[in-house]
Parts: sequence; C-alpha cells; structure tokens
Amino acid sequence: MFTECYCTQFRRSANALTGIYDNALRPIGLKITQLSLLRALDRLDSATYKDIAAELALDKTTISRNIKILIDAGWVTVSQDDDARFKVAKLSPSGARLLRDADPHWRAAQAQVEREMKRFLKGPAKAALLDVLETLQRVGGGRRV
Repeated sequence: MFTECYCTQFRRSANALTGIYDNALRPIGLKITQLSLLRALDRLDSATYKDIAAELALDKTTISRNIKILIDAGWVTVSQDDDARFKVAKLSPSGARLLRDADPHWRAAQAQVEREMKRFLKGPAKAALLDVLETLQRVGGGRRV
C-alpha cells in the first residue's frame, strides 16, 4: 500500500531489509540483530551495556534483552555484576568463530541489496546509500540512548 510518509516507507523498507539479511544468515542460526551485536562487541573488544547501546544507537533495555540470547547461546560472556549498567560483555571464542562463519552469509545479503540499489542510484550505490542513511541518522540524532 502506498503512502507518501517517508517514515512509514522507511519502516517498511527496514523490515524488508531485515528479512533479506535474516534469510541469508538463517543457515548458521543467526538473525541480523544478533550479528549486529556480535559485530559491535568485536569492534569494542569489551563493553558495558551502555557502551553497546551507544554504539548501536539502541536503548539499554533492548541491548539487555538481546544480549541475553547471545549469552545463553555461549557466544558472549559477561562479567558478574548485579547492576546491568556495569556489566561488561565480551565475545567468547565460539562467538568470534560464529562471527567469522557469518561473514560470507552477510556479504551475500549485502551484495543482493547493492544489486537492487544500483538500479536506482547513479554511480556507486554503496557510497550514495550510506551517505543518505548516515545523514538521516545525524538529523534524527536527538534520540536518547
């Protein structure tokens, strides 16, 4: 259904985009949301939930809920502190292996998206699309984490 509302269209597109990545990652038992958390931890090395939330532009409750799945799967280890604000998360060795195994699946989804975008964007689709998305993130940067 058509709507001229950019927000609605972006939300629909984001859901469809999530589906592309989830389908590509399904053979290794991951979702793109989980891969994003694993990649953030890989970049940060070890981090508090607050640091992870800031890195991913998500709220801490979303991080807590989603990281628990990764902990239960054995892909992430967390320091034992009763206060979640001070828990430090780190990739486990199996999480690091999973991250490496996920890379070709993620690249396949990334290539699929780029192929589709090139039909609509002149020049390198990746650079133009990332510029647009990063600009939108800056404009909407008033969101609290």
